[in-house]
Amino acid sequence: MKNAWFVSFIRIPLLLVALMTIYIFINGFGYETNFPFQPELSTIYFTIVNILCFYLLHRILKKEGRSIKDLADFQPKRLGKDILQGFLWLFLLYIPFALTVMATMFIMYGADFVNHFETVFAGDAGYDAAQRPVSLLWFAAIISLIFPFLNAPIEEFMYRGYAQAKFLKKHNKPWISILIPSFGFALQHVMLAASIQGAVVFAAAFFIWGIGSGIIFHKQKRLFPLIICHFIVNISFSVFPIVFLLLGVY
Repeated sequence: MKNAWFVSFIRIPLLLVALMTIYIFINGFGYETNFPFQPELSTIYFTIVNILCFYLLHRILKKEGRSIKDLADFQPKRLGKDILQGFLWLFLLYIPFALTVMATMFIMYGADFVNHFETVFAGDAGYDAAQRPVSLLWFAAIISLIFPFLNAPIEEFMYRGYAQAKFLKKHNKPWISILIPSFGFALQHVMLAASIQGAVVFAAAFFIWGIGSGIIFHKQKRLFPLIICHFIVNISFSVFPIVFLLLGVY
């Protein structure tokens, strides 16, 4: 079962190494950073890790006599239905996700939580992202257009398609097979936070998202609609860096 544990949690140290590398690179040119909270550059280090994880998962599956294509279970005749199901899963998953965000913030701030969204999701208001070279921000924005095509399938392959299926086969207990990969899924999303408070909120909300996705995969026994759902979420957020740069927000 070591491969299931490895796949569930390997992204976290890889993301830390990639983030540290970018931090050293930026500081080497004398630019200020808000380490470790650099969400505007997250598409860069997530894309690096996605490529590495694709390679690692390919090697693991090859040794088992399988392929990534087997995990995807893509069926051309079902594409239209899978896309519709992807939107349905997005709707169903977003409700508990949003409720968890608000509940976690309520626990942290009480009834006044509505006045703390900027602190949680924007981080240090005194930090000036304009200290970054514009070329680096444009590079991150361009990478963000590639990001959904790698991130959505690779995360679903790893957490649901591979790890969850492995844990279920070993323990024959759905709650264990769903719970463990969901922890790994949640922890890696801490890397997207702009603040410590945001890290707490992200961990809680994405853990619930992971649980919901795991239940859907367990019940439906198909991964491709969840990949579509994940892709829609990623593509929605990946356009923001381009928009912000065009509007001169950075």
